[in-house]
Amino acid sequence: KEALCRALQEDNNYYSASEGILELREAVAKKEKRVNNVEITAKDILITEGISEGIQMSLAAIVERGDEILFPGPTYPPYSSYTKFFEGTPVAYETVEAENWQPNVDDLRKKITKKTKALVIINPNNPTGAVYGRKMIQEMIDVAAEHGLIVLSDEIYDLLTYSDNFVSTASLAKDVPVLGFNGFSK
Repeated sequence: KEALCRALQEDNNYYSASEGILELREAVAKKEKRVNNVEITAKDILITEGISEGIQMSLAAIVERGDEILFPGPTYPPYSSYTKFFEGTPVAYETVEAENWQPNVDDLRKKITKKTKALVIINPNNPTGAVYGRKMIQEMIDVAAEHGLIVLSDEIYDLLTYSDNFVSTASLAKDVPVLGFNGFSK
């Protein structure tokens, strides 16, 4: 309360940069390099109120009427809800329970059509908790590259794993555009 009052008294009450405060974006870039081996700069980062808002903004930019977005099945519900809201079609690719909910890459390939715009990877997965290793992520990136798909990589749980199997999608992608989602809430 005292800090708020002091800020008001010092006329330190203004809108911050819409993409987020530079110091915060620089800190996020350093964290991604240190923790996930991802080379990005503050210019590559957009701060949102939460990743659900970032997901919504990204899908709004990507989805046009009739476009298809690939999601793991089961998935975090906002991905399919937002896709429908923007008049797109959510398409689930299989994850195999008997294989610790790992994606079925053959099923993923079969689901790609001329209308497919993006591939969503949630790693660690919500709601299954599955962690996809380096080989699996690389296979999925390769599929996206073959079909010119954007990859949306939800990594909000990157630091909440019981193994060292996690690898960031962006750290493996070369020529594939990756929108990474992460945050402070987890």
